[in-house]
Amino acid sequence: MTESGDQDDEEEVASAEELMEHIEENWQEKVEKASLDDCRQIRTAGEYVRAADSWQDAVDRVADGLDIPDERAEWLVGLYIKIFTDPSKSITGYGLNIGGRYFSTEKSVEELQPNTKIDSVEEAEEYLREYVGAHAEEVDIVELTFTDDLPDEPPYPSIDLDIEIPTPQLTGLSEALETITKSYQQQLATQIATSFDFSSYFNSFLRDALEPLSDLTEQYREIEESEFEFKWLSNVKHGAFMQLYREYREEGNEAAAELLAAQLRDEEDIEGFKEYFQSFDEYEQRQAIIDEALDAHAEGRYALSIPTLLTQLDGVFIDTALDIGLWRPDADVTGVAVVGKGEGSPRHISEIDEEFRDYYRSRLWPNRVDILHGKRADYADDELLSAKLIWLLFQTLHTVENIRSAEDFGDYHILHAVESDVQSITAVADHLDYQVDYVEDRCESLEEQDALSVAEDGKVSITETGHEYLEGERSLTD
Repeated sequence: MTESGDQDDEEEVASAEELMEHIEENWQEKVEKASLDDCRQIRTAGEYVRAADSWQDAVDRVADGLDIPDERAEWLVGLYIKIFTDPSKSITGYGLNIGGRYFSTEKSVEELQPNTKIDSVEEAEEYLREYVGAHAEEVDIVELTFTDDLPDEPPYPSIDLDIEIPTPQLTGLSEALETITKSYQQQLATQIATSFDFSSYFNSFLRDALEPLSDLTEQYREIEESEFEFKWLSNVKHGAFMQLYREYREEGNEAAAELLAAQLRDEEDIEGFKEYFQSFDEYEQRQAIIDEALDAHAEGRYALSIPTLLTQLDGVFIDTALDIGLWRPDADVTGVAVVGKGEGSPRHISEIDEEFRDYYRSRLWPNRVDILHGKRADYADDELLSAKLIWLLFQTLHTVENIRSAEDFGDYHILHAVESDVQSITAVADHLDYQVDYVEDRCESLEEQDALSVAEDGKVSITETGHEYLEGERSLTD
């Protein structure tokens, strides 16, 4: 089924239990790479870096200001530059949420946590450590030098880099294509270095990293251009994903689907999925129904598992759209409407990967309509379809977690409406058909970022900062 040479290099598809253990271990390794003190000192180091005239001056200022050894100061300066010029993509949605907020404001974790979906300050602190640990994992300070001048304008949290590079459609493939994604990030860092004239610090570091990744980049392009059905399966192990792709390449999509189904044939695998799903809020709300569907699949009762899973997949996206405020409760919301809104729509959610979006619209939705409307009665023994839906639920829970960790979906459209002379929060909500509470929350945030001015009577007006954002001249950061 797979080439013998590849088999030596790639891991076998893991069971659900092994998959969960691996994800947890990988996350915990990142957490352990950084302490809360590291996070605080990196943020403080940024103040000295921005005031410095050279790398060495930055290191000296940090060492003196924090009363720490030069070696420690070099690490802090290097991580600060890394965070704002070459951001890691191997971070969870919650990590990105708290990390981005922490390093873009002067607020403490205690102040930031209530405005996130993270349950406690302690968990928020761990996600912040993950954020820093992921960056620390990706940069070797020993390979950087601190002898030349800093860029004229050292990086700020809200720096807006107007650089166009190829953006991979499959960047959500987690560990599966994480290394390939890093190669694109490194190309970005190279261009950043050229723009700011500090390429000497990164060039050798990047060159060594890019050479062994060239083959993987070509493989990425091959996957992107292929008819591989499961491009959307973003949160599985690298070895598992590549084995799945090899199966498709050698035998076709049906064989790849068989390989996915094989991971769901043992009772302990089904129980493993149940345990894994417990970390997601959406599962907790629907656990009794989803567990019935998983049990039915394990028992071969696909006539029950398939329609049940179809309803729950749709319901998860409907609930999310209503909860975040991009749809009103009285609107005719469907899962495909939420997932399918493309770029430019006031309801477009960029956190949904395009590969997932395409699959949901073109494959899942037609099945949903035909089966739930009684147009199909031939699925009672369709193990592969039932297995696909379980794996799609796996990916959907990850996707919704990322969606809920972000809040600024509508900022551009809100600002554009105000610029177009829509003059109150209520009028903006009516104009965009958003929930008023969502618009009110976002206007409050936009006012904090100096992009909007909000009067006591709810009247809103756009500021110069808001105009600059709409014109692409700057970014906004919560």
